[in-house]
Amino acid sequence: METLVNIAELLEDKYKSNSHFSANEVIFSEGDKIKGVYFIKDGRIKVTRKAKNNMTVWFAKPKEFIGLNSYFNESENYSFSTSAFSGDVNTILIPNKDFKKILDENPIFKQEIIQILCNRIGSTRNRISNIKSQSIKMRVLNAILFLIDKKDLNKATVKIQYSIRELSELAGTSAQYIKKLISEFQKKNLLQIKGNKLIINMGELNLLVSD
Repeated sequence: METLVNIAELLEDKYKSNSHFSANEVIFSEGDKIKGVYFIKDGRIKVTRKAKNNMTVWFAKPKEFIGLNSYFNESENYSFSTSAFSGDVNTILIPNKDFKKILDENPIFKQEIIQILCNRIGSTRNRISNIKSQSIKMRVLNAILFLIDKKDLNKATVKIQYSIRELSELAGTSAQYIKKLISEFQKKNLLQIKGNKLIINMGELNLLVSD
């Protein structure tokens, strides 16, 4: 039985053709008729909600799927908008009937996908409900926490890829303010910068988020 890792390899082998999107190019918009589920080969994709003033709710990474929520709800239209966040985004469009066949033939993969979707829905709801009541600093802290893989939450330190632009989009604030806070967090030993990665002190992060 196939797992998420195996399925990714299978898809890249089966679907030789893929769609390329340049930075900021729209992949699909909220309300568009569903074509299928997209598998991300390269690049990062920004996911937003028009109904929430185009709020950025999350960023999809390589080896992830977008369009899952609409697929499992059997909707006729996409419930989010998506666009290429970085240049050189390549995706594979999997028609709904093909995706259903993959799920039916691979129950372990189906369980993993459903768990990923449930986690994503929970995180998205929390972000939408909390963002209006939080201070900007708390929104930035939660944006950092949001970028950390759930399996790493109990580690002492975690390394994540980041960009000032990505954090500013997630937190709904300016890039200049993000830079100021990053500098402040470094002085408090919350994080270190190594190239395009942040090394997070999880103990410090959890203390600040729980305050």
